[in-house]
Amino acid sequence: MKDGLKEIIGKRIATVVVAQGDRNPRVQVFLVFADGSSFEFYGESFTCCAGLDCTADIEGYVESAHGRITKVFGDASALEPAAAVSTAMSPESLEALMRRDLDAWIAAKGAVEKARRAK
Repeated sequence: MKDGLKEIIGKRIATVVVAQGDRNPRVQVFLVFADGSSFEFYGESFTCCAGLDCTADIEGYVESAHGRITKVFGDASALEPAAAVSTAMSPESLEALMRRDLDAWIAAKGAVEKARRAK
């Protein structure tokens, strides 16, 4: 897999777009970020899980299928069990998170409206 994944670290996903076609790439998934950029995953046989999983279980899950993790971009401490990660949050960081969420909501709302007008 290409290293472009490292460019999405820290970005806030505002919208996810899924496309299918009769020619390659047959399945595409676009992550649309709050800053207006996007990132594409594509392939012949592309699927995903049914919901969110616990991040701390990734290594064990990969190994249970006799796989191995080949690359980790960004802060690997996010893979630690939740109890090992500090949950202390200052009022300033809470405000920043709320602002980020609001900005992402506004961007997602705009993307949905744009998709509606394209129909």
